[in-house]
Order: sequence, then structure tokens, then C-alpha cells
Amino acid sequence: MTQSDPMLEAARLERELADLAQERAACQALVRELLDKEADGQAGLAAAIHQAKQRRMMLATQTQHLKARLNALLLNVD
Repeated sequence: MTQSDPMLEAARLERELADLAQERAACQALVRELLDKEADGQAGLAAAIHQAKQRRMMLATQTQHLKARLNALLLNVD
């Protein structure tokens, strides 16, 4: 990674975290919607539910990674 202004990098990471939070919320809403449909008796949703849950977990992992990078940057630890 190239050396850049730590404050600019921190701002970029915070924007990415905000974007991920929005995407995670949308993904969580999709999971709830699919589970509600399945509970109402609609069949054939297992794969879509699994895919949405996998995406939600991937977004959570990315969020944790970015938070760690941001904290390291703010603490000046690489």
C-alpha cells in the first residue's frame, strides 16, 4: 500500500464502513423478507435464503476488517 495522508485514508475507510452498513441493512431486510415468505408457505426459497445469509456474513467480515484497519490507522500501527 502506498503512503497516503492518514486522515484521508481514515475518511475513505469511514465512507466504506458507511456503505457496508447500508448494504448489510439491505441484506438483512432481504433475509427477513425471504424467511417471512418461507414461513407463509412459499417453497423453493432455501437457496436464496442461504445466499443472502452468506452475503450478510461476508459483509460483516468485511466490516470487521475495515474497522481493524481504521483503528490501526488511528493508532498509527500498521
